[in-house]
Amino acid sequence: MSAHKISKSQFLKGLQCPKSLWLYRHRKDLAPEITPDKQELFDTGSAIGELAKQYFSGGVEITNEYWDVQGAVEATKSYINRGENIIFEATALHPIDGGYSRIDILKRVQGSDEWDLIEVKGSTSVKDYHYDDMAFQYHVFHAAGYKIRSCQMMLLDNTYIRIGKIDPKGIFKFEDITPHGLAKQAETEAVSGQLGYVLERKEEPKISIGAKCFAPFECDYRPYCWAHVPDYSVYDVFQKPKAEEIAKLYGLSLEKLPRDVWPSGNKALDLESYLNGQELVDTDNIRAFLSELQYPLYFLDYETLMPAIPLFDGTRPFQQIPFQYSVHVQQAPSSALEHKEFLHQKQSDPRRTFVEKLVQDCGTQGTIIVYNQAFEIARNNELAADFPEYADSIKSINDRVIDLLVPFRSRWLYHPNQKGSASIKAVLPAFTDLSYDGLEISHGGEAMRQYGAFMSGNLDASFWDALWEDLSAYCKQDTYAMVVLLDVLSQHRETQG
Repeated sequence: MSAHKISKSQFLKGLQCPKSLWLYRHRKDLAPEITPDKQELFDTGSAIGELAKQYFSGGVEITNEYWDVQGAVEATKSYINRGENIIFEATALHPIDGGYSRIDILKRVQGSDEWDLIEVKGSTSVKDYHYDDMAFQYHVFHAAGYKIRSCQMMLLDNTYIRIGKIDPKGIFKFEDITPHGLAKQAETEAVSGQLGYVLERKEEPKISIGAKCFAPFECDYRPYCWAHVPDYSVYDVFQKPKAEEIAKLYGLSLEKLPRDVWPSGNKALDLESYLNGQELVDTDNIRAFLSELQYPLYFLDYETLMPAIPLFDGTRPFQQIPFQYSVHVQQAPSSALEHKEFLHQKQSDPRRTFVEKLVQDCGTQGTIIVYNQAFEIARNNELAADFPEYADSIKSINDRVIDLLVPFRSRWLYHPNQKGSASIKAVLPAFTDLSYDGLEISHGGEAMRQYGAFMSGNLDASFWDALWEDLSAYCKQDTYAMVVLLDVLSQHRETQG
């Protein structure tokens, strides 16, 4: 047997990039911090795993520590010998390459000595990397002597609607991926053997950066391996596989890129602006955009919750639940701003109260300005479907929406400091001295995470007032940013580009 035991997660890391696995095992000093967002993913996965166990009755669980692989293997065999049919965290060890697997659920085929491998995932569909995940588990269990009938993915069913207590039999669905797992066995066996040799090396593998650093996940060691890459490089103006080819020929720097290999479309405009150090200004389109605005103006932004396990009756897994909005109102071009907001501060479904206040605060006339209208309009359509008594009012709001993202995404106004991004967090500091730096909550994911902790009862009440203040400041910054950027557009309506 190989001197190096390799878990499923380590196999997947090494499959993406052997250097990543080597760094994981040999350079503990480079281990990335577990961020709050990543910890939330772990916690959500654990909650889904616990719910999956409730689907099966009479199951037993292997509880050995993660490092006690041999003990877990022996405990699994002991449960099998005493006739258990469902084993959670069942563990097997490959007798040759040292690979080991802890399958979420090992289920005996009734009346036989065959088994089903069942892996629980917090997603609603099978992803490509799930095939590699299951292929490795089959590789290990099969080599360890188990007769495997099928490889099953246990996924969240996004058509499930919660009514009362979560129904484990209703929220999950199964997908048989046995053919995919079997088709990958030759590759899995070869890679497993190769990774053992990689880990035996004392020196760090010399592997170039490339598209693999991003797929299927962005590598934890990218800050280390990419330390030499310019802040704005060929990887920002080409698709990743194309950028890898370009970098091999011309290097990473954009300054050395021959004109005949430049990208097309907006990326070419971005590159020209960056290299020339000049803004792009399309006054005709800016004026046309501004001419569509009708006062009063409502600058509107939402924050949402998206729990994997639905919290409220009538909602589905991963459904976006609006819980907060900010709206700045300007009655006329020279009038002072008014600010209105809504933030649900109870551990209950916020949607009805959200809609009632939204309809009131958005009035019946004037343009509603958002940044990326697809998001707000989609949420509004969902709210209209769930609360049909407000459908007409919500449709009226949607009919008045204009997207402030359009002028920046279309490069009617573009600053070289945007470096290819039309995100409001890139555009705002490019044209103004404002930014999101210094805010306790500075991005939507953090707002979602912290509010989710409150809503699920995992945030102590002593922190609630601070949370309301931080959420209010963040959402208010979004709508004020739109006010400022609209003014920036107005200032450029006569600028010659």
